Amino acid sequence: MEEPFLLSVEWQGINYEFIIRMKLQSKKLIILGSGASEKQSPPIFQRYTWIKDFEESVIFYNDPTLYLGEISLGWGQGTIDRYYLKDIAIILEKIIRKINILKENVLLYGSSGGGFMSLILAGYLRGTFALVNNPQTILTNWYTTPITQVFQLSYPNLSIQEIKDTFAERINVIAFYNKIGYVPPIYYLQNIAADFDMKNHLEPFITGLQELERIDAVNKVKLDLYFDKQLGHIPLEKNKIMPYMKQTLYEDRIL
Repeated sequence: MEEPFLLSVEWQGINYEFIIRMKLQSKKLIILGSGASEKQSPPIFQRYTWIKDFEESVIFYNDPTLYLGEISLGWGQGTIDRYYLKDIAIILEKIIRKINILKENVLLYGSSGGGFMSLILAGYLRGTFALVNNPQTILTNWYTTPITQVFQLSYPNLSIQEIKDTFAERINVIAFYNKIGYVPPIYYLQNIAADFDMKNHLEPFITGLQELERIDAVNKVKLDLYFDKQLGHIPLEKNKIMPYMKQTLYEDRIL
């Protein structure tokens, strides 16, 4: 029962894939998303090699957007008619209920594009909380080439402005929180040496939080800044990020 296994869910022609490893003695669950992957083909389960280091139950999810074309990151965008990240949230909700873990004991972790998806998923999965490292918060503020590649596959024949107008809640975390009327508990780790991230993602995110309009519930958002010129946008390595996971799950609860 505690051996990892692959769960593949075919839902109206789309395959949603998860690697699950249960720890029967743990009441905690960590859900991990993936950032860009240049040298692998989907399904992508970044940080899978960490699995033996977790004392908690863990779930890794693949983004089916990667099957739409030759892209390294899909941000869960899916298609015009189908928001894959929302589908992933629905499936995760069912898994969490099935394994009988309380939402308050569920941590969603990701960096960069995986951080973006964790911020969105934590909004869908109310009661869970997100730990993110150098995430994107507004996709159109990311580098042009990877965003254009995804948008051409997910939203063919639509201009950037049309995508912004029609699918704001898919590409802008604050717009999503405004739509659902909820801000999940968030632990946001940011390298201030990553100037592009600071100007285009962290600062607009903070400003957006201050300008939220239709919010029923706002949880605590905790921000930790660090400086590592050599790493830049690259996320913290395992031995540095895992203590943050432990701290968030067991000690310094941000709920």
